[in-house]
Amino acid sequence: MHVVNPVSMSPESMRPQELSGPIRMLVVGADADYRERAVNVLGELGRIAFALVAPTEPKDVWGLVEHERAGVVVLDATDCEAQAAKAITALWGFAPRLGVVVVCEHLTDAARDLNALPKWGWTRDLRAAVLFAHAEGNPLARRRALPGAERRELRGLAPAPLAAP
Repeated sequence: MHVVNPVSMSPESMRPQELSGPIRMLVVGADADYRERAVNVLGELGRIAFALVAPTEPKDVWGLVEHERAGVVVLDATDCEAQAAKAITALWGFAPRLGVVVVCEHLTDAARDLNALPKWGWTRDLRAAVLFAHAEGNPLARRRALPGAERRELRGLAPAPLAAP
């Protein structure tokens, strides 16, 4: 099995014209300032919708995803990591192919468990994570399907070592 490291994508491979089509993204988080960052970093990849709410209620998050017909959802889990984890798990049940990217301001153990990217980290990492999520779907769906096989370290810098077959 080959595990793709989203950060290893070259800038050339992230050009919007090489995508099969524009990505419909939804950013869910309580931080209005993050909107500008998302537009600047992800705007060329496709349409971005915003919901200025914390991703704490799974059915509400799913309702927003359905309303916006998003292919990728970016969840700001700052100060609500446990609730965001529940939302991600619920999204897996509703739509396993939905791409999920988690960002978090604080590098807590709970954020690491979600494979969260630093909220104000490298723009390349966020862009690569969205492209990877668009291609691969919900990270918890993969984790359930292949226990432990695709656990990535925080910031997506390196995949965890895989056991030899």
